Amino acid sequence: MFKKLTDTTATYGLGLSTAKLLFEIPSGVYSGRLIAIVQTASGTLRFSYSDAPNNIRSSFTDIVTDCADRPFDAAMGSDFNIYVVYSKVTTEDLMNVKLSFADGLWTAGSPVTIFNAEKSRNPTLVIESLTNLHVAWSRDQSGSFTLCTKSSTDSGATWGTGVSDPGDVLTGGSSSVFPKLLLGISDLYLVYVDNVTEIDFRSKPLSGGSWTSEFNIASGTDFDNNFDAAVSENGLLAVAYDNLELRYREYDGSNWGPSVLLDSSESFMPQMIFINNVPFVIYTVKDSSDQMLLQYTSRKSGVFSTPEILNKSAGYFDSVFLYDLSSAAYSDLTSESQSSSTADIYHPSSSVIFKESGDILYLGIDQKFRQLYLILFTSGIGGTLVYSYWDGSNWKSFTPVNGNYNFDSAEKKLLLWTDYQSMPTDWQKRIINGTDRYWIKIETGSAFSTAPVGSQITTISDVNSFIIRR
Repeated sequence: MFKKLTDTTATYGLGLSTAKLLFEIPSGVYSGRLIAIVQTASGTLRFSYSDAPNNIRSSFTDIVTDCADRPFDAAMGSDFNIYVVYSKVTTEDLMNVKLSFADGLWTAGSPVTIFNAEKSRNPTLVIESLTNLHVAWSRDQSGSFTLCTKSSTDSGATWGTGVSDPGDVLTGGSSSVFPKLLLGISDLYLVYVDNVTEIDFRSKPLSGGSWTSEFNIASGTDFDNNFDAAVSENGLLAVAYDNLELRYREYDGSNWGPSVLLDSSESFMPQMIFINNVPFVIYTVKDSSDQMLLQYTSRKSGVFSTPEILNKSAGYFDSVFLYDLSSAAYSDLTSESQSSSTADIYHPSSSVIFKESGDILYLGIDQKFRQLYLILFTSGIGGTLVYSYWDGSNWKSFTPVNGNYNFDSAEKKLLLWTDYQSMPTDWQKRIINGTDRYWIKIETGSAFSTAPVGSQITTISDVNSFIIRR
């Protein structure tokens, strides 16, 4: 979120919540180097990398230009080579391409066909060793989906017995299948949503053998691709899944624990990560106006915490003050700004947000922020506004990235600056109405003939999808 990577027109620019697309080199000369893999358009998979503090990124390099507009996945090995699996455009053959790492750079090789007998969807990949790779995917048989897994023992050069070999066929006749493969300490784990009615689990010894019979993690009526799983350093498998509410279960290698409710709201893009063997779940939920909030919960204290907004710079304002020049009075509308109740954001002296020249709206948070989301009950007509921030000595005016919005439309997602790196370095805190924060001042330049009245003002960035570093 610190620096904008690129625009994308792809449906799944960051794959599904189960995807692994952001990697960090953990050691050696290039320790800390981050590489991101994205689909910038239907057909095009690309990568870009950066070094700490990640202010500057490399230009994007094409991986393939024949990727269908569908989910994809990747994995990085201990040699820092990266393998990418995807569905090929038109035919939807299951493909693999290797990004070879040498002298700090990755170079894409020629794509290899994994399976081409039917269309393939939703691939997931793990690397067991420098030579052993495993893939799982959903095989489309005329609208009926089958879960398959397949392996390579030569670093992805060949898979199974050939391109028509479906490998291990584990389910059949489903309306949809979404799998995720994971590497346990001594087993290969497979977690998957089957037929929208259940989320299931199987395992297979890395030493060889067959997949176990299916274990049902949860059943219901609304399962989809909104789930994720992760394995901790001490071997605990954790699964976060949405079934109109966010839940969690874990497996210690022998037994499954009970289902735990994390959030009673419907969640989207849940992602699991362990930090020092503590499970964290990061996900999005809709706020009262259907904007997507990025939240998290963790089990640092032995039980899962109450969900919190992950990035306070992309949530609700800590302070919203209106200043009316004619009465020389401030009014605190902070709580009103956070709710979607209609027509409750106005100064009591004027019954509007601002009207005459010199009336001001102050928006403040304890951290810098880069966007506004506004819902108006009454749109302004005829007036103009000036946007500014405090540079330590003066209010410095600026024009938001997507234009100088004059509160003249009922709903607006206003981007102040392109990304966090683009925010002004001289932006300083200031005390307004007895409160010390980072403020954006929006002041009436010329009077409104019809003055605006608000219903909600936030700094929610409306996250559609995201990927955490694995």
